[in-house]
Amino acid sequence: MTAKPLTERLDDIANLTGIPALTTRPPKRRPLRGLALVALVLGTVGMAVTLFGGRVLLIGDGILLAGFVLSGWLPLMGPIKPWMSFTERVDELDAQIRAKAYLTALPIILFAAVCGLVGLPVLAWLQHRPPAEMVALGGFAAMYLLILWNAVPTLHASWRHQPVEELDD
Repeated sequence: MTAKPLTERLDDIANLTGIPALTTRPPKRRPLRGLALVALVLGTVGMAVTLFGGRVLLIGDGILLAGFVLSGWLPLMGPIKPWMSFTERVDELDAQIRAKAYLTALPIILFAAVCGLVGLPVLAWLQHRPPAEMVALGGFAAMYLLILWNAVPTLHASWRHQPVEELDD
């Protein structure tokens, strides 16, 4: 009796999780208002806590990271179809939903980026923060911008448009 090679055994283990089966069919797009709101609130609270500095910096980082992880799921299952997809057909309505959602999100992201670019140096100057902490805050601000990039368009598309299944009723 011959044993299976390592690659086949790893493939068998991966197939047991069910994740490879998810890639064979297009995902079911659904409104994710709750998940988008939770990711946005966690990101905002986490960023606010990190700005206090000191010992609560790591607590804020954990909260921000939880919002970041949650926001990562939004483009995968949310109502906005991806830009280039071989498995999902994107029609004019999908393109219009995507355009309106991102045109709503971009000014919000721009405002947050400008606040960070102006606010972080002012914060460093006023509070005499160590340079390493300011570099970390810059990374946290970048993470917060990514949360906004994932959550705001999903939230806009979820509230603005009904899913196709509900439109048929």
